[in-house]
Amino acid sequence: MKSGVRVTVDKMADLAKAMRALTGREVACGIPADKSGRTAEDGEAVTNAQLGYIHEMGSPARNIPARPFVVPGIRAAQEQIVDQLRDAANKALDGQVAGVDAALKRAGEIAANSVKAQFVDNDWEPLADATLDKRPPAQRDENGRIVRKGKSRRERGRLNPLVDTNQLRKA
Repeated sequence: MKSGVRVTVDKMADLAKAMRALTGREVACGIPADKSGRTAEDGEAVTNAQLGYIHEMGSPARNIPARPFVVPGIRAAQEQIVDQLRDAANKALDGQVAGVDAALKRAGEIAANSVKAQFVDNDWEPLADATLDKRPPAQRDENGRIVRKGKSRRERGRLNPLVDTNQLRKA
C-alpha cells in the first residue's frame, strides 16, 4: 500500500545536525569565575565574579546594600532574548546550523548589553559620603616624596556605585 507521499529532497540530516546544534548549546549571561580576575594594580584579592555576587545580593555584614544588575538586566531584555531563542528554534527546524549559532549569539549579546546598561540606568542606593570622600594612599617615589596624591571618588567624579575602574561592567 502506497501513501502517495514522494520525497524529492531529504533534509533530515540537516535538521538533525541543526537540532543537535540547538540542544547542545547554552546561552549564559554573567561573570565567568575562571575569567574574572582583577588587575594587580587594584590590590584586590576578590575576583570580579565574587564582587558581582556581593553587589547583586548585598552584604549586610559589610554594610553593602544590594545593587542588582544581572537579573534586572536580563528581565529588561527578556522579550528580545526570547525572540532570538525562538528564531534559533525556527532555524533549527529549517536545518540551518549557522542560523542557530547566530541567533543564540545575538541572544547572549542582547542579554550582556542589557546587563551592562544597568550600571548606568538603575535606582541603586547611592554611595555613602565616607566612601565618596575616602582617598587612596598617595604614591611615593623611591625617596619617599609624594609624586601623586590619591583623589577621592567624589574628586574624580565617580559617584555611580559599581563604576569606578569599570572592570566589573566589562567582565
